This record gives sequence, C-alpha cells and structure tokens, in this order.
Amino acid sequence: MRIAVLLRESLASARSALVPSLLVLLVVGAMCLACVLTVGRQAATEQAIAEELSGPAARVLTLTDNGSSALTDATVQTLTGLDTAASVIAQQIPVDTVNGALGEGSTPIPLSGVTGTVNTSIKLTRGRMPAVGEVVLPEAKQAEFGFAEPSGFLEASDGRQWAVVGAFTAEEPFSDLTDYALAAPTGADHVSFQTVRVLAADVSSVRAMQTAVLAVVDPAENDVRVQTASALSEQNRAVTGQLAGLGRSLLVLILGAGAFFVAIVVLSDVLIRRRDLGRRRTLGITRADLVGLVAARTGVPAALGAVLGSGTGYAVLTVQGNSLGVDFVGAVAVLAALTAVAASLPPATFAAFRDPVRVMRTA
Repeated sequence: MRIAVLLRESLASARSALVPSLLVLLVVGAMCLACVLTVGRQAATEQAIAEELSGPAARVLTLTDNGSSALTDATVQTLTGLDTAASVIAQQIPVDTVNGALGEGSTPIPLSGVTGTVNTSIKLTRGRMPAVGEVVLPEAKQAEFGFAEPSGFLEASDGRQWAVVGAFTAEEPFSDLTDYALAAPTGADHVSFQTVRVLAADVSSVRAMQTAVLAVVDPAENDVRVQTASALSEQNRAVTGQLAGLGRSLLVLILGAGAFFVAIVVLSDVLIRRRDLGRRRTLGITRADLVGLVAARTGVPAALGAVLGSGTGYAVLTVQGNSLGVDFVGAVAVLAALTAVAASLPPATFAAFRDPVRVMRTA
C-alpha cells in the first residue's frame, strides 16, 4: 500500500473510531504534560546549575594569606602570565578612610590596594585608572561615601591621603570590589597581598589553571589557604548527576505508563473492530500494511495530543517563571508520539496475524 493511501485510510479510520482516537489523544497529552511539568522542571533546574558551574564565579581559585607573606607582587606577576588564567586580582587588607572634605565622623570608606589584570576586572565609568597615591570609587556608592562627583580625596586616620581620580563598576566574578575604593599599591604595600583570585579562561581549563597556580604557590610550604574553583566540586557534579538520573527515571516511568494505556486502548479498538480488519484481510491487504494502518491510525491522535500536552506544559512553566528550552519540549512531544505508535504495534500485530476467515465467521 502506498504511503499516501495509507495515510488517507488512517485519517478516515481515526475519524470513524472517534472514542479510541480521543482516548489516545488524552493519554498522550497527559504523558507530555506530566513529562514537561516534572522532567522539564528538573531539566530547567539542572541547566541552571550547569550554567552556574560554568559561569565566571565557578572558575575562580582563591588564595588567602594566613600570615606567611607568600603572596607577593612577584607571585602575582607570575600568575598573571599563566596561559590558563584569564584574570588575576590581588587585594591587600583594607584600610579605613573617610571623605577628606567631610573629615572624621563621616561614612567610613574601606580602601584596598589592588594589582593584577585590573583593566579587565573593573570598568571605568568616569576618570582614569589610579596611579600611585590615587584611588577610584565604586560608581554605585559615590553618594553613600559623600561624593557628588569622582573628585576630591580620601584620608586615613594616620594622615595618609589619596586623590580620587575616577569611578568604576566591577566585572563578574569580582563584583565584591564595588565595596571598596581601589588604589594602586605603593612602596611597602607591594610586599604582600591578603588574597589573590585567579579566573580560568573557561571550564575546560579550570583544572590545568589550578594545577599551575598551586605549583607557583605551594600551600604545603606556605601558610596559604586555597579555595578551589567550584567548577571542580565533586559534590556539585554529584548533585547534577542525581538530578539527571532522577529525570530519566521519571521520563521512563511516565512514558511506560502512557504506553501501557495506549496499548490497552488500541487492543480494545482492534477487538471491537475485528470485523472491519478481517474484511480488509480478505480483500487482500497484507499483514504489514494492516499493522501500518493501525499504527498510523494511532499516530494521528497521538501527534495531536503530544502537541497539545507539550504546549500546555510549556505555557504553565513559562507563567511560573521557569526557563525551559523549546527543543526539550519538542523532543518530549516527538518521543511521546513515537512511544504511542510503538505501543500500538503489538495489538496491531495480533490483529494482523489472526485468521481472517475465522474472524469473519465469529464477528
């Protein structure tokens, strides 16, 4: 039987058997709706976790000096030259300062000396990068610190002063720098740094970056605490793996239950319509064509139900604020429709291999 004829016959048969077609449509629609609302929500959560683990914040290795003075300017320069390091920020212990024009009693302003790839870690909004004895202020906190414009000076309790020459915003993952006025380290300030953060270029280079950094600053020889990049966290990997495994189990369970009900509906339909199928066999339709006819007749309402169920689930998740890819929803719809067609094959095969003469006599 030609494909065009098979499709035409399946459409006509699906319309004539309205109740079984509606039941298949409802079962497949419920399958897709359940898959999207459960497995889809888990997939969205897994995707969000994966994006977080591959983001800049997950690719940062943090070194903290516990008093050994091992994080020197020379160390920072070495780390900056690593091929696997996209950015390196070394930060000194903050010093409390105030707006020099307002004097004591005004809002304290923590000032920290920074070095490394400062140009790629902060973005100037006004003014210029600080030289020795100069600072830049966080754009968002100028008013809080008592500055209408990024100009003036900061003064520490010991009388030291820094000229304000600009304002900045911080790039990810160094957004915490907006809590400080940033200065260029000078003189004795160059001796050591309290923290050094190294950002890997991408997720694939995190492990190589960490190995290279630890070779430069050996924690076993220096009193340096190391906070590894969370992209390497086995716990995070275990969580995403468990989410993926649970999602697959739910998907198999839902599709299996749906396939069972579709098979029951199709079996009932072929038993009720056995005389029509037996007549087709006596008129010369082959067993393969009969199986194809029943499968196609099931596939028509299954496809419609898959579209309706998946679309409804996607709309519900969108209203709830969950981000789910259209490709996942489309894959669920296709998988559910194929599952329904596959579930119809055993009943269709059973009907095709029955003796048509006996069917016509007993029907």
